[in-house]
Amino acid sequence: MSFHVSNISYRYNSDSEPVLKQVSFHIKEKEVTAIVGPSGCGKSTLVNILSGVIPNLMPSGEYEGAFDLGQSAGISVVSQSPENQLFGYGVEDAITFGIENMGIESGQVSERLEYVLDLLNIQHLRRRSVATLSGGQRQAVCIASVLAMYPDILIMDEPVSSLDPNGKKLIQSVLRQLRAAGQCTIIIDNNLDWCSDIVDHVIGLENGSVIFDGNREEFFQDFEAQQRLGVTIPQEVEIYRELSRSVEGLKQFYSLEEARSVLSGLLDGRSGYEEEAGQQPQHREMQYILTAEGISKTFSDGFKALVDVDAGFGKGKVISILGQNGSGKTTFVKHLNGLYKPTKGTVKYKGIETTGKSVAQISKDIILVFQHPEHMLFEETVYKELTFCARAQGVSFSEEEALKVLEEYGLLEYKDELPVNLSMGKKHLLTILSVLFSSAQVVIFDEPTLGMDLALKNKLEDIIRRLADNGKTVIIISHEIPLVFKITDEILILDEGLKLAQASKEELASCGEMFKQINIALPPVVVLSKHLGLSKICCDVHSFVGEVIGLYRA
Repeated sequence: MSFHVSNISYRYNSDSEPVLKQVSFHIKEKEVTAIVGPSGCGKSTLVNILSGVIPNLMPSGEYEGAFDLGQSAGISVVSQSPENQLFGYGVEDAITFGIENMGIESGQVSERLEYVLDLLNIQHLRRRSVATLSGGQRQAVCIASVLAMYPDILIMDEPVSSLDPNGKKLIQSVLRQLRAAGQCTIIIDNNLDWCSDIVDHVIGLENGSVIFDGNREEFFQDFEAQQRLGVTIPQEVEIYRELSRSVEGLKQFYSLEEARSVLSGLLDGRSGYEEEAGQQPQHREMQYILTAEGISKTFSDGFKALVDVDAGFGKGKVISILGQNGSGKTTFVKHLNGLYKPTKGTVKYKGIETTGKSVAQISKDIILVFQHPEHMLFEETVYKELTFCARAQGVSFSEEEALKVLEEYGLLEYKDELPVNLSMGKKHLLTILSVLFSSAQVVIFDEPTLGMDLALKNKLEDIIRRLADNGKTVIIISHEIPLVFKITDEILILDEGLKLAQASKEELASCGEMFKQINIALPPVVVLSKHLGLSKICCDVHSFVGEVIGLYRA
């Protein structure tokens, strides 16, 4: 089953600029197509048109063009924000809501429920309340609810943004099965790291126009298109791109195994990094601005989310919290800013317990930026949203300072616009920027890269460095492991509510058994640093390429 999109153009009103301009493409049967492009390029508008939201539910805009679904009966969409698609108290209710409203008989409803629970390996969640699920678990349930409808064409908008590495592998497997069954699948995602080996076709949008339309191999060899479109590519491909600038005739590689082979040959096969058996990271004692002491949390349904977790966070440090979905990461940080009260244990800021303080009082010192920006946006303009924290906390600022920040991070042209009308990536950036005007000395980001293209991720890195350089403590929850290793000083690992370790990223990388235990792969630069016997474990592409070129030229 395939379909054609022909010359689609759209503007939200007669006075606005076109969001889409003569967009045309063809998607074939049994293909997985990725639609990529910078934040605000028109991807979400295109999804709304293909799914019928425009013009059926949003009839006020100006729409031209057409698309032909052939014999297709319908399109289903997995949205960026799973909360917007989950209806019902329990997981089973949420999954069956759509198919029950299709008028399917009860016997088939039960069959489809069992099918998607098994397909996505979430049978263990079926009796849980949706409200107690982690962000990644909610995303998995959202995907299950859509797959249960047996759509002819499936559109997935950043489907793995909240999923752990296991969840991403599972969605890869599901997409392969769907492709083999002849289904057309469209992925809207500027992060091709997780799906590079299953994508057949890439369409690139820039300023509402198609600037790239080709297969996977063509895209990964087009460095200019990758950068123009702001796409996060597999770290192996990024390594090749940067090395090929200095090493003439370097053989192209896409996977970790190919990179091992090519780079070993480049450096005459030298390899000598020895990992000490049984080596365990040693956490250094230091002065902490924030501590968690014996934190345990049991929810009303009896689920034990945290068990005796101890952790410390130093001033001016960037600390990432890693673990699979449901390991307790978000539950843990909600104790730090007072949204949750522990069943047992204490949180101390500058040595003083926070238990008796309100969330508003704690947020003057410890602020949490939520995973989904819609939960934090309520002001009338972007400018007011940016300065909300400062006004609420009595922090002095000048209009000149605020406008300078908006200009520096590319939001000045939107200063008088309604924040919820921004693209997902820009909404997320705005909520993150607001903490620059906060009095808080501890800033927590929960999955801060949601909706962000590569350019916005670079801005995020700049903000995090800026906060840390100013002596603030930054705590990050993220499943983007290469990004974590690039910007982090320390890593705290949680597994099924238990703390496994807290140490520097170099210490944890040197004893890879810890990551095997939680089933999270180390970044390719770390693995290759060990394999090639480099003088140090590199945690980012820039330092790795520098080390390799130094050895190559020696």
